[in-house]
Formats: sequence, C-alpha cells, structure tokens
Amino acid sequence: MLEGGQAEKPAILVLSCAGGPVEDEVLAGIEEEGVPSVVERPRTRADAMELARTAAGRSSLSVGVGIDADGRVSVQQDKLPAPLPELASDGPAELSTARILGHNAARIVVGIPLRAERIS
Repeated sequence: MLEGGQAEKPAILVLSCAGGPVEDEVLAGIEEEGVPSVVERPRTRADAMELARTAAGRSSLSVGVGIDADGRVSVQQDKLPAPLPELASDGPAELSTARILGHNAARIVVGIPLRAERIS
C-alpha cells in the first residue's frame, strides 16, 4: 500500500542483482509494450529463475522478471507451475535477448502473443 491507503500501481516486478546493460534492455522491452515496471535489488545470490518466481509471486500483475548476478534473465507468471525454457536465457543474456524477454514479460500481462525470436 502507498501512503494514504492507496493500492500500489500495477507493475511487473523486476528483481535484479545485476544492473547495467542487461537490466536496461529488459526494462526497455517492458516499457516498449506500455507496461509499468518496478526494480528491486535483492541481496542474494539466487539464480534468475528463483528471482523471477519470487518476483511473480509479489508482483501486482503476477508477472516477474529475475536477473541474476551473472546476467541470466528469466520471466515467470505466478500461475505457471514451472518456468518455460522460452522465457529464460540459457546463460548470460545477450542484449537483444534481454530486450525480447522484457517484451515477452509485458506481453504476458497484455495478453498478446509472445515474440518468437530465438532466446539465447
């Protein structure tokens, strides 16, 4: 809750252990789809999938993004029982992959088809 008892603004929660270009690209992808996001910096060495699962559970839109200290990116929707491979980078995300994952996080919220480019 915000001050005065107002509900928090709906947003995708991004838990990011690694600021910089990868985070910037994820946020740009989300913004380009017109969905708000909020970034928090956890003090943990959790992997991207664990961060995304936590973020999805806490997000007012039930979608979360995790960026781990190694630059891996994962997107999770709270209702999914397990992460989908097409919503995570295999290793440290290339900048183009990070932006696509940001787009896809927002597209889950909006309810439009995901971008189908290869994720690496």
